[in-house]
Amino acid sequence: MPPSTPSSLSASPKLAFIVPSSNTAVEALTISMLHSLPKNITIIPIFTRIRVQTLGTDPSSLAQFNNTETFTTASQLLSDAQPAAILWNGASGMFVGGALASDQALARAMSDATPNKTPCSTTTLATCAALEFLGIRDISIAVPYTPELTKRVSDFFTNEGYTVHSACCMDTTPASNIDIATCSPEEIREVIRRSVVPGKTQAVLVACTNWPAAPLVAELEAELGVCVLDSVAVTLWHGLRMIGAQGSHYSDSMKQWGKLFSP
Repeated sequence: MPPSTPSSLSASPKLAFIVPSSNTAVEALTISMLHSLPKNITIIPIFTRIRVQTLGTDPSSLAQFNNTETFTTASQLLSDAQPAAILWNGASGMFVGGALASDQALARAMSDATPNKTPCSTTTLATCAALEFLGIRDISIAVPYTPELTKRVSDFFTNEGYTVHSACCMDTTPASNIDIATCSPEEIREVIRRSVVPGKTQAVLVACTNWPAAPLVAELEAELGVCVLDSVAVTLWHGLRMIGAQGSHYSDSMKQWGKLFSP
């Protein structure tokens, strides 16, 4: 039998995401998480892409994320589907060298570019919103980046007033963004475990939307005794709150994705 579909697609709220072109994790993970919602709740995910082929600290890699028009154009395309909110599903704000205010300005520009001023946000803004929601200031970072890019992520959160106790990357950096998505669960677990500083780390930030850590969050939280904030999960959590999709009837079904979704 074909999979069930909403009885009225037009009546279901839509949540839209801008995705890096070489990312192969966001759509699959986001759809999987949305499938955890109760059967009487339907939220339709909408996706578009912007060109992102490399991750690094070189000027050409960083330039992929510094053109506001790239994001506003993508927002305009998504707005044609009349979503309730639009989010940039990428962690670039954590390593391009700007402050949180830069992502706030980007979100405003994205919103202003849409006909109805659709609310917009980013993974970086979502991550800081989650940390504030949880009341956490002591963090560790686990990423699949180069040591140089990992330091940029750490510096971003330090500059925003967080205490970064550890910033860990893989022993061997994946050759490309495509390769990041092919990392095994055990490789991801190893970096997250290594990042925890006992007695200090309150949350581990998995600051990459192409590293498939979301399915591992609940088990690692139980094992390590800290929150694990995966970028894809955090972006969806924030998007759901932006469109008013929150409360126990949502969180009860989503808690399998981690403490952030728990009531």
